[in-house]
Amino acid sequence: MPSYKKEIKKYKQIKQSVTRSIFEKSTGLVESVKETQKYISRLPENERKVIGQRIENIKGRYDNIKRLFLKKEKSKVVDDIFFSFDELPIFGKEYWFMKFTSDTGSKTQLLFMFGRSAGDMVINGKYLVNKRLSTDKRSGYVVSWAYDEEQKSIIDDQSTIKISKNSIDVKNKSIFACFSGSFPKYNLNILKNDKEICSLKITEPEDQALKFEISENYKAFFGYELVNLYFDFEGKLFGKEFSGKCYVQKVVVVGPFIPWRWGRIVFKNNSILTYFIPNLELMGLEYRIDPSFDFYDSISKKNYHYADVDVYAFPCADGCTRWVVTGNKNNLFICMKSYGYEVFTFRKLSNFTYIEYLVEVIDFSLNIDGKEIDLKDVGNGIGMVEDTGGYVL
Repeated sequence: MPSYKKEIKKYKQIKQSVTRSIFEKSTGLVESVKETQKYISRLPENERKVIGQRIENIKGRYDNIKRLFLKKEKSKVVDDIFFSFDELPIFGKEYWFMKFTSDTGSKTQLLFMFGRSAGDMVINGKYLVNKRLSTDKRSGYVVSWAYDEEQKSIIDDQSTIKISKNSIDVKNKSIFACFSGSFPKYNLNILKNDKEICSLKITEPEDQALKFEISENYKAFFGYELVNLYFDFEGKLFGKEFSGKCYVQKVVVVGPFIPWRWGRIVFKNNSILTYFIPNLELMGLEYRIDPSFDFYDSISKKNYHYADVDVYAFPCADGCTRWVVTGNKNNLFICMKSYGYEVFTFRKLSNFTYIEYLVEVIDFSLNIDGKEIDLKDVGNGIGMVEDTGGYVL
């Protein structure tokens, strides 16, 4: 039997056990479903409502956990994942990550992230208490920053996260943000102290083969589930026109954060480059786990995947960091230079550091289908690099 079916079966048993315990505490008479139903039907209406609500709460928790173990392949479940809280087990975390990159030749980028964990955590020196505020509201943390001719911090603080059928509201004393819509059209609006930061329309691209993906990998109680949208956007940022490519993501992680290096670059001709290299750090040494590199060629509309990639960081005297990616039997080379960065720290039993770098491409070459392409073919490229270290439970 597949592992996820075993977990679903286990949670069904838990649900039945907990449901039975409700009545056992009240009556001591529960021996069968039929007897339970007969007993409930004789109770006063207000008691029936209380018991019904408790059963619904249990069912809701079971459905949320079950959803973590079911394969999802259709676009209609994108909204189910985006617009919902998961019932997080121990070591569980869920977060929403949104990155908007200009494709007009400017260096303008916007990042917006928020999320929560199953337990308390210290984020950027602030103690975040995991709290269920109501059925549709949780305590959380929100970070947003941008580059628009200069680096600008928008928010870095605790918040509340409220979810309804087709919207997520993130709010604290200074910020109000709303991500809303339904597949494949969404909106992101951010206000700070009642002043508009951005107003963006997010739409499905017409000229792109990979538009979204849903992925999951669970082994027993550890693993992840994610949904990624590779969409277009247009609107305003700080009162200026802003359009390009966006990367909108919802992730559920059950387990510790381990170090990784990730990058996503958008070129002027709408070709897209991404890489992901998770690492284990033991005794001062790094061990790579299943590295991957993908290049989407907007001309041929083909995606090229490579596994043999390496990423190197070179901090420079000018305060910038240069990133070099090589691989594909020496048929791949990219050099990127940072022009902005933000550092985040997480502490929960151990420490984890997460750094976001905004980068521009200063050199690029790749051999695909026997043809060498470089910056003259794809145009200028900008994007983001993530670099992490440590662990957090």
